[in-house]
Amino acid sequence: MFFDILKSIARNKSLARTLMNLELRKYKIYGQVLDIGGGVNPSYFNFLQKEDVAPVKNLDSKNTAIDFEKDRLPADAESVDCVLMFNILEHIYNHNFLAGEIFRVIKKGGLVLGFVPFLVNYHPDPHDYFRYTEEALRKIFNQAGFADLKIKTVGHGPLAVNYNNIVFAFPRLARLAIFPLYYFMDCLLIKLKPDVTDRFPLGYLFTASKK
Repeated sequence: MFFDILKSIARNKSLARTLMNLELRKYKIYGQVLDIGGGVNPSYFNFLQKEDVAPVKNLDSKNTAIDFEKDRLPADAESVDCVLMFNILEHIYNHNFLAGEIFRVIKKGGLVLGFVPFLVNYHPDPHDYFRYTEEALRKIFNQAGFADLKIKTVGHGPLAVNYNNIVFAFPRLARLAIFPLYYFMDCLLIKLKPDVTDRFPLGYLFTASKK
């Protein structure tokens, strides 16, 4: 894990994005996939497992004339096998509308896979409205009608939070040089207080399905 993280930092990825991507190696997408807010050639596709994936339909407000807070998603009801929504929900003020639209287009038994940041810096794109707790995510997706919601804490410890939020103030070589100190100090702290990771999440990875 340590060297995988170091390689990703060398490629100019944040620690939060790195840990999210590494966790995505455990997940499989398939069939008709709708990617909401992913931008152009997002790195997470290199980590996801794929099975009979049709051409991915990418929806991003920068390259499509769609407002996720009020416009219907351009897909028929129950026509999509997988919906991806990584690092998008915090930029949506009317998140309940978007969750409802995702519920409309996803097939029964389909997979919603997403990530939201938590203890990370302000990053407007063009806006940055929320940081969601696990409880908030459960309410949003349960109210939209989803079932079997699973949420996983993504992070390491409080020093990882500090590193993630200050690291881009330093040149890339300095980021690589100081990372081992932060990482192993966090490892020591986690050994002494195992619950510290849950108390200092960089974000949450979640899945939901439609019965």
